[in-house]
Amino acid sequence: MESELKSHRLKIDSSNRGGVFFSGKKEDVIDFAIHTKFASRINLQLLYDNADDYDEFYTKASELPWEKYIGPEVSFRIDAETKDKLRNSEFTMHRMKDAVLDRLRNKKIPLPEIEKRMADITIVVRSHTDKFSIELSFSGDPVGRRGYRLFAGNAPVREPIAQAMLEMSGWKEGNTLVDPMCGSGTILIEAALRERLYGEINRFLFAESPVFQILFPTYVFSERKKEKPESPHLFGFDVDPEAVRIAKENAYEAGVEDFVKFEVGDCLELKNNFGTQGHVVTNPPYGDRIGKPMEDLREMYFQFGRVIKNEFGGWKFTVLSADFSLLGKFGLKENSHLSLKHANLKAKIVDYEIRGGK
Repeated sequence: MESELKSHRLKIDSSNRGGVFFSGKKEDVIDFAIHTKFASRINLQLLYDNADDYDEFYTKASELPWEKYIGPEVSFRIDAETKDKLRNSEFTMHRMKDAVLDRLRNKKIPLPEIEKRMADITIVVRSHTDKFSIELSFSGDPVGRRGYRLFAGNAPVREPIAQAMLEMSGWKEGNTLVDPMCGSGTILIEAALRERLYGEINRFLFAESPVFQILFPTYVFSERKKEKPESPHLFGFDVDPEAVRIAKENAYEAGVEDFVKFEVGDCLELKNNFGTQGHVVTNPPYGDRIGKPMEDLREMYFQFGRVIKNEFGGWKFTVLSADFSLLGKFGLKENSHLSLKHANLKAKIVDYEIRGGK
């Protein structure tokens, strides 16, 4: 994340487990927001102050100009993750809601709708010791939810993690990419969005965001899109026909149905009909997610490792797994890895370089 911020000329002010705090020119912030592959949420900090109790928090929160952001035509929600002086997150949310509504009443502005899940505007409250932060989400929903996954399938990989897998693999737009266990298609769709939208993968998300439009009212979103490629180079396979159906629907919702070719297929019968160079990037099953017997998974990893070695010499191979013992069954030498959390499990993305060729 920090390297991505720096690549957009943004200054990192601090970082902790809650996120990375940065600042920069307006145009650089916009550029980062539209292009970011890894951010799960981008917030504008409205206030960072101290409060010894909920009443002091309410007073300071109600002094913010909420009428600039919230009106009768939009709905809002509040997310709170608080501790120490504001230890009760639920009560903090109630006081935050009171502060917003009381401010609007005093300004004689019709009150908006309050939603618990889907809302136009999301207010985020965090606290630690006697300090609290009030923030506005640029996009309402998390940036990582790009809106195309109407159906997630069984144990899907999240969009930012899919992008991290692509980054670890070294895949670039125009390269051949194969996912032999594609599930609901997230990895391939994320790759296709980078190609289709010239890397502006969050363009449509922010184009529909009230907060983004309020903060940057003069910004004009690009309409440019790449046309359908002459020959496909993004391929997805899954042994489950229902998973393939879901992947196709998700690709359609993302507007990249012409960029990805999905087919029913068994990863253990995969043949390299794609060329001498490319990338296999996939999220294979592991026990805590899928519930398959461990002995079956060990055999599947062993057999799939043989497919990779026999068919894809000279390619790059990248996987996500939370069961590190299974990775050894591939019989491959690790090139690099990235540790992370996935579905509340310790996991890692592992990149391999396949020696030799057919």
